[in-house]
Amino acid sequence: MRRNRIIWGVLWVLSVVCISLDGGAVTYGFFTAITLVPIVSALYLLAVYKLFHIYQELDQRFITVNEPVSYRFALADEYPIQFSGIRVRFFTSFSSITDLDDETEYELAPHSRIEKETRLICKYRGEYEIGIREIEIQDFFRLFRIRYKNKERIRVFVKPQLIETDSVGDIRLSDAVRSSEQSKSEPDVLSRDYVPGDDRRYINWSQYARTGTLMTRLLTGTDHQEIAVITDTYRRDSEPSEFLPAENRILEITLALCYYFSRNRINFSEYHLQNEMVCLNAENTKAFDELYEALAEVSFNSRNTHKSLYKSVLRRRDIFESSMVFIVLSVWDRLTDGMLRELERNGLHAVICFVSDNEDLRPELSEHRSCDLIQLSPYRDITGGLK
Repeated sequence: MRRNRIIWGVLWVLSVVCISLDGGAVTYGFFTAITLVPIVSALYLLAVYKLFHIYQELDQRFITVNEPVSYRFALADEYPIQFSGIRVRFFTSFSSITDLDDETEYELAPHSRIEKETRLICKYRGEYEIGIREIEIQDFFRLFRIRYKNKERIRVFVKPQLIETDSVGDIRLSDAVRSSEQSKSEPDVLSRDYVPGDDRRYINWSQYARTGTLMTRLLTGTDHQEIAVITDTYRRDSEPSEFLPAENRILEITLALCYYFSRNRINFSEYHLQNEMVCLNAENTKAFDELYEALAEVSFNSRNTHKSLYKSVLRRRDIFESSMVFIVLSVWDRLTDGMLRELERNGLHAVICFVSDNEDLRPELSEHRSCDLIQLSPYRDITGGLK
């Protein structure tokens, strides 16, 4: 394009020189033709912009991460003018399209149509736009190029991938939950901070006499749940490129854990914030498919703060009656550290599934006596580590 502009500039200067030396009809005609070239090119681009149409569609609007779906698009020239130098640019950050690229240049004869059918794969869970992002058009003389956003975009809701695995990171789940096989039948000496609304019959008065702090005894029994999975739904970042990979991985881990427990008939409950604490398990969803659908619709936002999560966890007696806890999150701060200390103080072993590929953000857990840490990358398989 730059070369063509230089050639046009040279020719225009030569036409001016010719007029100066010889003012005949031929030289004036040459000057007029050269001068009109960019004007005609600009008018042509305007016509293409107004008249050119793109059609695209998916077989389904609700799709799953890494599940190929049929994708079709068509370029249409419905007018008696030829369109040349057309390129389509695709969304590539969160999805990929097979057998097509951004460098293909299309030409459409008058009243013609080009159709393409291929497969599209979405990389992350969430709601975002896919397919053709923008269009690039050039004039016949290759002097100008303009890009503009596609007006008819496709927005999809992508469900998380369900992964069947017996390990997360370098920890085998069978080893991690082995201690949960033991049930308890008597009131335990374990206790937690008293929360207004707790049954006063379970207040640990002897501990209150020693410390001056109201504490509630933890009741445990043969019908208690085995595993608690706490999923953090706090969104710290505002850019989709930052939060989508992490949120996708968080839900993949949570689903993988729940699916493992369900397959192995281990009682479990999953907890997450949606303005208030939501509890899901195989009993109240009747089947794992329903639990999957419920988790697929979980929303992450900045209102689901760690302060709210911490308070909600402290109010849940059933969490403290569990034999162990999995915590899945991508942001670590003093509040999550405090929540972990409270769980440990009540005798609960915790496994932290921390989603981040930045080792500098790795939680410091050396002072915690009863927890395991798994750090997982948002961009790698959950059965692997950061490398």
